[in-house]
Amino acid sequence: MLLTLVPLLLASACSSEERRVPAPTPAALPTLAAATQSDLGREIDDADRRGTWIEVKRRWQGQQLRWSVIRQAVLCKSEDACNVAAFPIMRPALHGWMPVVKFASGEFAKLDAACGTSEQCDFTFEGTLSELNISGEQPTRMTFSDVRIVSTKLASR
Repeated sequence: MLLTLVPLLLASACSSEERRVPAPTPAALPTLAAATQSDLGREIDDADRRGTWIEVKRRWQGQQLRWSVIRQAVLCKSEDACNVAAFPIMRPALHGWMPVVKFASGEFAKLDAACGTSEQCDFTFEGTLSELNISGEQPTRMTFSDVRIVSTKLASR
């Protein structure tokens, strides 16, 4: 009797498609009211004191952002290898992260044409913060994807 009952229960439990609940769709991220690199820096500083790195990552990762950054020619030589300075170079540095930038099709060519051979070039972009790795033990790392150039300006010295 038991040998017959077990397969019968398994078959009935596995065959009922209408009773399965679909996985919930992820909620859209609320747009950040303050979304500059300085704002992120303040939140990371707060997370260092409070241990709230996961909350900061949840709030920021996936956001569509507009940032003004500095292209150092030596750090952004190609579409496949481009890091930018999120802040002007200062001593001592308040934040040392150098975001990876992954350009939308044709956008690196626009940046390259606008900046030419200049060692430094300021530019504003829009892109998705697709990866944000923050913790108390490791340096902050981030990647922007689908980056589109909004404006460029040769850096003044």
